[in-house]
Amino acid sequence: MSISAKLLSTATVWALAGASLLQPGQAARLESQLVDRLHQALNDNDTVGLTALIGQEGTVDAQQLTARLERLTESFGPLTWQVSQGQLLPDGRARLELFVRGMGEVAGVLYQLEATQTLAVSSHQGQILSQEVLQEESWVYSGDQRLPVTLQIPDAVLTGQRYDVDVILDDPLDSGLLAGGILEVGPDEVETMGASTIQLGTLNAGGLFKRVQAPYMAGGQTWTIMLVHPDGTLITSKRVQVRDTPPLATPPNFP
Repeated sequence: MSISAKLLSTATVWALAGASLLQPGQAARLESQLVDRLHQALNDNDTVGLTALIGQEGTVDAQQLTARLERLTESFGPLTWQVSQGQLLPDGRARLELFVRGMGEVAGVLYQLEATQTLAVSSHQGQILSQEVLQEESWVYSGDQRLPVTLQIPDAVLTGQRYDVDVILDDPLDSGLLAGGILEVGPDEVETMGASTIQLGTLNAGGLFKRVQAPYMAGGQTWTIMLVHPDGTLITSKRVQVRDTPPLATPPNFP
């Protein structure tokens, strides 16, 4: 496997979480317990503890999630997780935000991982029943700090909609050469954390700009961008939710 494919295969983060479907007076206590247990299990790399959080009647596949955690830990472990809960969504589900950091080595070069994910989650009687990804992006980079770039990619679009996948350099390089490329990662590759080698081209503008079209079936698209610059390499991945209805209204502090 090439270096770029190895990095691309771990540039997409996964997560799971739970919130209560009980009455409002009971929800806060149950949600807090689930968040604490999830935070502890993730930081302890406790796959048994994670499995115990998942209800058999729900739509979350415990075996699949723990397998992905193991692959992520193999590449960037030990991982440090932060789990926090936001305001309830209009449909009653809770909003959960996760952040993970790790470090791994490829061909003798150290790479850092930073990834975030926002989920709409539900549970019952202390076990997770379902989760929906609302926002997800990850960054894998060499060097002490990542190249400052801004992703102008929507979190959600409608089926068939045309939209922009833009990556803008916040501080354009003066004389340094920059190469980059954009790759759509298919659902099967996302599920197995695999990816093809990305094709790079020389950039002379201030970033990468691509006009794309969402599929005509609801689901999601994952875009991965690779930038090679004088100080190292940056790979960033962004998931775009594809919906056949407008996205849920969210509280003002939604990222």
